[in-house]
Amino acid sequence: MKLRVIISAALLARAAAVQKVCARQSRYNPSFIPRRHHQVIAAFGNPKYYSNNFIRADKDGAELKVPKFDVFFDELQKVSPLVKQAIHEENPGGIAAIDDADDVYKWKNMERHPNRLISQVDKIDNFQNHGVPMIRVRSSLRGPSKQRGIYFSELISTTDLRHKWDATNNIVETIYNAADLDDIKRFQGDKYGEPVMFGVGYVKTKQSVVSPREQMTLCGVQNFPSGASFVWGVELEEDQNHLFPKDQTKRMPRSTSHLFAMTMIPTGEETFDVEYVLQLDVGGLPGWLLGPVVTETVKKMFRFAEKYCESGFEEGGELAKRLAAFPDDEEESSLRTDEPIDEACVLDENRALLMPP
Repeated sequence: MKLRVIISAALLARAAAVQKVCARQSRYNPSFIPRRHHQVIAAFGNPKYYSNNFIRADKDGAELKVPKFDVFFDELQKVSPLVKQAIHEENPGGIAAIDDADDVYKWKNMERHPNRLISQVDKIDNFQNHGVPMIRVRSSLRGPSKQRGIYFSELISTTDLRHKWDATNNIVETIYNAADLDDIKRFQGDKYGEPVMFGVGYVKTKQSVVSPREQMTLCGVQNFPSGASFVWGVELEEDQNHLFPKDQTKRMPRSTSHLFAMTMIPTGEETFDVEYVLQLDVGGLPGWLLGPVVTETVKKMFRFAEKYCESGFEEGGELAKRLAAFPDDEEESSLRTDEPIDEACVLDENRALLMPP
């Protein structure tokens, strides 16, 4: 315990020093709102994941950039075995069916506790030379199967739920959704299940060991006939900076989700496995410090998720109330339906589409 306290103090002290350096650098980085054709000056979103195709957004006459789904989802399959299972297997086996020897990349195992809530934590240092680690966390949970992909994604994408486990979050909101998910279906084809969400989310953090950060991320949710689902996300490129919320005029240092996926695989009527994969760059925070911070944040989400998912079986439970807002037939609750949706339906709310911690 004493050693742990000493290490924590050392980490905080070094983080404070990093914050001072970042503050000095930010004085030389003018705040401005880039216009649509402003010259790109730095790389946030990875251009290899983006096409030159656009779809209509749901408001303001905006257009949303479309990823190269084959390229992006191929990379997700390389870092997440559960994404690969979701896409290719009619009856995916979940965590128990994973053979880590089949990993495309070389991961370093940080934790392995098969009988605990957090069963495994792995990382790749400096993945794709971004200077920050890729983190992979696995867990097994119990919760209702109804709209599992949607309600689990809400843990990170709705303000009320996010604030219950993430003390650093200030704003998490949807900026734009796709006007018509059929547009996304045409680009994806039939290989990647059913797109049930697609849009742009905005996140701003509070002051912590570093100054406030912001993100603007393209995200979506894919559902599959097996009951599997995965949430995906990738940072937008600078040529999309005109999509920043109009009420957030002061630009903050930018955090970047280089790659993100959270996959849910059913393992029984009431049980499912989750694999959370994220490479996050918090603008100036060194990788050696960022890895433990991201890992602990994801663990906090799973600790909250355990109780939240169980509440779906309790009369009057928080999740049970949430699920009651969905139609009983999951097909009727799809965002693709032309039928009117009851005003109380969760799908009618202004829900954010991301964002990873």
